[in-house]
Amino acid sequence: MGLFDSINDSMQLVKNTFVVLKKNKEAIKPTLSILKIGAIAYILLLICVIAFFLGEETAKIASWFLAQALAVFLIIIFPFIVTYYRAAQCWIVYNTFTGKNISYKEGLQRASQNKGDILGFTIFDLVLTAMARKLKRGTGRGGAFLLLNLLMWGAGKIIEEGWDLIGHFLLPAAIIQEKSLIEVLPEIKNIKNNVPGALVGALGIDFAGDAIKIIAWGIFIFLIFFGIVALIFFGSWLPLILIIILIIGLNILLNVFIGMTKTVYFTLFYTSVMMPMKIVPEYREEVTH
Repeated sequence: MGLFDSINDSMQLVKNTFVVLKKNKEAIKPTLSILKIGAIAYILLLICVIAFFLGEETAKIASWFLAQALAVFLIIIFPFIVTYYRAAQCWIVYNTFTGKNISYKEGLQRASQNKGDILGFTIFDLVLTAMARKLKRGTGRGGAFLLLNLLMWGAGKIIEEGWDLIGHFLLPAAIIQEKSLIEVLPEIKNIKNNVPGALVGALGIDFAGDAIKIIAWGIFIFLIFFGIVALIFFGSWLPLILIIILIIGLNILLNVFIGMTKTVYFTLFYTSVMMPMKIVPEYREEVTH
């Protein structure tokens, strides 16, 4: 019955992921802050593209340099901001799950205490994600390199999924326990106490997100086709580039909400595995078989 109880707990954790967000509206504010910052950068990027194609020479030069600055911000700086708000979200969700509806401001204050760990956590994330992507691309050669390419892709996938699981588990561990990232590393072994729950968080949520993306791509392909038609008949790249930027923006939006779901889920998962007796009685029985 242990396996079935674990599976049942996992399904209840998924349900309570959204129950907690509904119970304490403050828990969704970190995600809204991420979206606001991302939206500002995104709108500025759109302005840069339009200015580059339609503006005077000075406007083109200025838009080019601004676009480069935005690219650096989105690739290097924005991930740190995202982790910071995710840490605040962990604290708000944990307190809600254990019976105390704290504010968004209190969540930010708690995240500020772990700024160094958030920095280290994000650097780990950037490095391991880049490593996984490089491995998944393989050697770039075919023929005799096919087997090596498959092995490299498999290694990249293991790193990607392994870090996705470990990273999402360790962030709430550090925030909830008020410890450094190094101090909570030994707690990784506790994932084994609910393997189905860990897999639901690491793979199941991504699977659901990918299914939504596949549906969305039906619309994206139509939009790209429209952009190509505009290029052929009007000789302008602007519609196609704007459509591509729109698609990127929609993907980022979806990824932010997937990230939010994972952050909330793994905070509940960590609490149910490591400190079940702190969960309020109305949730405890559902998630601690």
